[in-house]
Amino acid sequence: MSTSLATYAKGGNLPTLDKDAMAKALASAGAEESTGSASDGVEYVSFSGKTGAITYGRERGDLPQDEVFLMEPRSAFRGWICWKDNKPVARHQWSIYQPELAIAERDLEAKGPYPRQQDGWQSMLGFGFMSETVQYQFSTNSTSGKNAVGDLFNEIAERTMRGEPNFPLFYFTREKFQAKGEWNFKPKLDIDEWITEEEAAAMLAAGAEAAPGTIAEPEPEPEPEPEEVKPVRTRRARRT
Repeated sequence: MSTSLATYAKGGNLPTLDKDAMAKALASAGAEESTGSASDGVEYVSFSGKTGAITYGRERGDLPQDEVFLMEPRSAFRGWICWKDNKPVARHQWSIYQPELAIAERDLEAKGPYPRQQDGWQSMLGFGFMSETVQYQFSTNSTSGKNAVGDLFNEIAERTMRGEPNFPLFYFTREKFQAKGEWNFKPKLDIDEWITEEEAAAMLAAGAEAAPGTIAEPEPEPEPEPEEVKPVRTRRARRT
């Protein structure tokens, strides 16, 4: 699987946006939700608020918490998920940059009766991210989870408007908190560094070339630059 950022964007049908539209959509999604293995080779990430386990794929492998991941800001999405008997029974999602595809709560199909009080339709936020060789997707419908994702969207929006690097390199970890006398966990998206889209593409291309058994798609030769070229970024483990 190619890890070229351009290939990722095209494969996921990500929209082409100017910075103002991108920032507005991110800020809107983050603000509205900040309250109290799949197709195409994408791995779904699951987070347990009870145990703090962060897993992915059908085999429920542990997502490395000491690995730096790259988020693609244009992969941000929102939607609805319906729970019944502690299982998801229906799901709708759309890009936050394509609000015309959104489904209103009143138009959601009926899935009842619901045995538990917490069953039924709930709003969700999510985004795509990647390592050197794997593409992931994470979504959450919990209040603490949506707050964490919404905060990330807002920070990306602010940096986008200021013209600053807006592609986050982050650690996907967890944080323990107490609510109603019980200890729970919430996702923590710990930012390591902010980089530009060009730096992200160069980093992923370098990783694909280094990975055994993978073939990176050829990239066009760069134009000569009069300024000093920055060294290509590489993945690294969490600093200790």
